[in-house]
Amino acid sequence: MQVTKQKVYKKVYDMACEELLYADLQERCEAAGISCEGSSHNSTIAIPFFDEVITFSTPGFIFKSSKDANVTLVSKIILLHYLISASGAKPGGELIPYEDIPGLRHYFPVYEKRVLKPLQTAFGTDRYAFLEAGLSLGAIHQEYGDASFTLQVLPRIPITFILWEGDAEFPPLLRTLFDPTIPDYLPLEDIVVISKLAANRILKEARLKHADDGLYNL
Repeated sequence: MQVTKQKVYKKVYDMACEELLYADLQERCEAAGISCEGSSHNSTIAIPFFDEVITFSTPGFIFKSSKDANVTLVSKIILLHYLISASGAKPGGELIPYEDIPGLRHYFPVYEKRVLKPLQTAFGTDRYAFLEAGLSLGAIHQEYGDASFTLQVLPRIPITFILWEGDAEFPPLLRTLFDPTIPDYLPLEDIVVISKLAANRILKEARLKHADDGLYNL
């Protein structure tokens, strides 16, 4: 099963690489709000990605992280799709929940299971650890719910995470908000993927912050 999934990812990645090779990279980078050095056929591209910067060159597509971290195949696909899809639309509209993104309402149960529930379970009674983890990733503190922050995932893709703590009467609740331009920057199926990557980073940061007490080891 895992081997089959990796084969699918590799095929998607190869297709994205090929598409970019025939694209006007200067125009693509401008639409995506990122820098690009060199010619259309020999370029170095730098993309802010969460709290690091990923650079890659064409035509070789060698990816490097500013934090010397491994750049996974899934992350490479997201970065390439961002470049390919970018429309140049400026974010700044009224934020909307995942289920209000056109075409995604039917997929919300899957999104909730993969993205929201793990965060809800980990931080449902600890708003401070939730906020601490987000701010450690460079997020901007917000005033929604009991704790909230906005992560700048890609230059034109912010995601806002909101937590309402649980108590004896009500269970905890975790929700996300997006700029309405997000479909202008990623295919719809990638939105759950980038959100899952964000959730994983938040959980990983909390584990690092609380390694001695063994919390957040989901």
